[in-house]
Amino acid sequence: MLKKIPLINKLIKSSSDNPTATSGEQAEKPAGFLQQKELDKKLVYTLNKKKIPTLKQLKYLPKVLDKKQQLIAGGLLVLIIVSLGAILVNFFNRNFVALPKPGGEYTIGLIGAPQYINPLLSQTNDVDADIARLVFSGLVKYNNELQLEVDLASGWQISEDQKNYLFTLKDNLKWQDGQPITADDVIFTFQSIKDPEFKSPLLISFRGVEIEKVDEKTVRFVLPEIYPSFLDLLTVGILPSHIWGEIPPVNANLTEYNLKPIGSGPWKFKSLAKDRLGNIKSYTLVANENYYAQRPYLEKINFKFYPDFETAVAALKNHSTNGISFLPKDFKSQLGAQKNLKYYSLSLPQYTAIFFNQKQNESLKDKNVRKALALSINKEEILNKTLQLDGKIIDGPILPVDIQTSPDKALSFNLDQANKTLDDAGWQKLTAEQYQAYLAEKEQKAQAEKEKTTAGAENNNTTTQAEPEENLEEEVSSAQTFYRKKSDTILEINLTTVNQSENIKAAKLVQQAWEKIGAKVSLQIVEGSKISRDTIKPRNYQALLFGIIVGSDPDPYAFWHSSQIQDPGLNLTSFANRDTDAWLQEARKTNDWEKKTAAYQKFQDTLASETPAIFLYKPTYTYVADQKIKGIGLDRIIVPADRLNDSTEWYVKVKWSWQKTIR
Repeated sequence: MLKKIPLINKLIKSSSDNPTATSGEQAEKPAGFLQQKELDKKLVYTLNKKKIPTLKQLKYLPKVLDKKQQLIAGGLLVLIIVSLGAILVNFFNRNFVALPKPGGEYTIGLIGAPQYINPLLSQTNDVDADIARLVFSGLVKYNNELQLEVDLASGWQISEDQKNYLFTLKDNLKWQDGQPITADDVIFTFQSIKDPEFKSPLLISFRGVEIEKVDEKTVRFVLPEIYPSFLDLLTVGILPSHIWGEIPPVNANLTEYNLKPIGSGPWKFKSLAKDRLGNIKSYTLVANENYYAQRPYLEKINFKFYPDFETAVAALKNHSTNGISFLPKDFKSQLGAQKNLKYYSLSLPQYTAIFFNQKQNESLKDKNVRKALALSINKEEILNKTLQLDGKIIDGPILPVDIQTSPDKALSFNLDQANKTLDDAGWQKLTAEQYQAYLAEKEQKAQAEKEKTTAGAENNNTTTQAEPEENLEEEVSSAQTFYRKKSDTILEINLTTVNQSENIKAAKLVQQAWEKIGAKVSLQIVEGSKISRDTIKPRNYQALLFGIIVGSDPDPYAFWHSSQIQDPGLNLTSFANRDTDAWLQEARKTNDWEKKTAAYQKFQDTLASETPAIFLYKPTYTYVADQKIKGIGLDRIIVPADRLNDSTEWYVKVKWSWQKTIR
C-alpha cells in the first residue's frame, strides 16, 4: 500500500487542479468530466489486482457501460449461450442414441368389423386379415423388403423336379396357450384348406397338392405340377390342431375361436368389447410371451372399428385413435391441421378396373360396345380427379411388373372413334325427345298388354291378383344429349362400385364418359361390408368398378383362368378363352422369365382385343399414424395387412444409451 500512495496523491492532485470551478462551469466543459471518468477507472483498476470482475461486480455492469456497449455485451452473451448449447447438443447426439424401450400402446382405427380372425377364412375381409396377420404365423413370411424368409420353419428344400417341398420346424415352438407346435398342426391346417366343408377361399390354390408327415418336425408338400410361386402360398397362418381338430369343418365359421383366436404370432388375443346390439366396437391384442422371436416393444395394440372413413378420420382428429389403416385421398386435407401425424405412401400391387359381366347384360356381349366404352374413357382425367395423380395408368392386369400392351391392340382415349364404333355396329342415335317418345310407346304397349291379360281373365271367369304397376318413366340426364338404340334395345348399363370416395368419383367420371357416347348409365353404390357377399360372390353386377390386389407374383391365373369363373374363384368377368388359359398355365409352370413374359404378352394382348374389362390405374396405399409411433419402416406391401409386418419393431417409449456401450 505504501507504493501506491504517491500514485493516489498524484491522481488526487490532478483531479483538483481547478478548485474554483463551479458545477455550471463544469457543465460547460464536458471534456473535464470525461477526463475525470477515465481517472476514476484508473483508480479502480489500481485497487484490484484481478482484471476479471466478480459475479457481485457484474450486476453493476449496466451502470458502467453505455447503450452501445450494453448491446454488444448482450449479443456476445447470447452467442456464448447458443454456442455452448450447440456444443452440448452435438456432444449428446454424437455420444448418445435413442433405443426402443418396452411399454406403451397403439390404437388403430379400422373400417368394418371382425368376423373370422382365422388365416384360412380371412382373405375377403381386410379387418380379419389385419388381425390374423398379427396373431398367426406361417411356415414362411415376408420380411420388410418383401423377401420370403423362414417363420415357423427353420428351412426348406425343393426337389430337382420342383414338385416336392420339404419343411422342418424350428425347435421349441409353442402356441399362445403354451402347447407345443408340431408337424400335426401343419398337416391339419392344409388338410382343412383342402376340405370343401371348411369353405376356405384358399381351396383352389391347394387343389391337387398333397401333404405328408415325415416326422414330428418335418412335412413334405407334393405338387401335381410345377408351380414356381408355391412358396408364396405358405405364408398362410397355421392353426392349432389340438383346438380346431375338435370342431367339425362344416361349423368352422361358427366357433368362437374365430373371434378369440389362439395362434403363434407375436400378438395374442386379450379382450373385445361389444355395444348393446352385439357389434364389436374394440379389440385388444397384447404381446405374446411365447413368441419364438423378438417380443414386441409395445405392450398392447388396440383396434377400434368404424362404419366409414368419415367417422374414422373424425376419431383420429379428436385423438380417439393414433392412426387409421387406410386414408382416402379426399380426407387428407381434413387432417392438415394435425401436425402430430405422419403419412406413409406404400407401393401396392393393386389395380382398379371395370369388369364386364356379359351374362347380366346382353348389350355387353357385343364386342363393339365394350370397345367403344373403353375408347370413351379418359384415364388421365380419372387419375387426376380421383387420386390427384397419385398412381399410374395401366392397360392390363400384370403387376407388379409392367407388361405393355402391343400398340396395335391398345385402346387409347378417342371419343370420336368410340362414337364411330357404335355407329358402324348399328347402334342408332336417339335424341332426348326421341328417347322419351320411345319410353312413352313402351309404356303404352305395356298398358295394352296388361288390359288384354285382364280382359282374357274376365272372359274365362277367373280372378287374378293385380300385379304392382311398373313405372316405365325414367329420368333423363340433363347432361346427356342423345341415347343409343339397336333393334328394340336401349344401350343401358348398371355400373356398380364400392362405397369409397375414390371409387365413387371414378364411377361418376366413367358414367359421364359413357353418356357422351349415348349409353344410359345407372350407378349402384354398395357398402364395403356387403360387396363380397352380395355382389361379387353371386356375380350380381353388369359392370363392376373394383380394385384387385394381385399379390407378389404377377400370375393372374386366379383372376382370369376359366376354371375360376364360379365362386370362390375370382374371374370377375367370367372370361373364358382356350388360348389365354393355355398361356396362363404355361407362365405359371416356368421359372424362365423370358418365357413367362412372352406368355403374359400374348395373354394381355388378347384381353385388349376382347375387352372383357377396362383397366384404369394402380394406386398407392396411404395410411397415417401419430408421430409418436416409431419404428414404422415399410415402403412396399403386397396386401394391406403387410403394413403390419414390422409390428414387433414399433415403439413409443425410448431410453438413451451411451453409444460406446452398444458398439
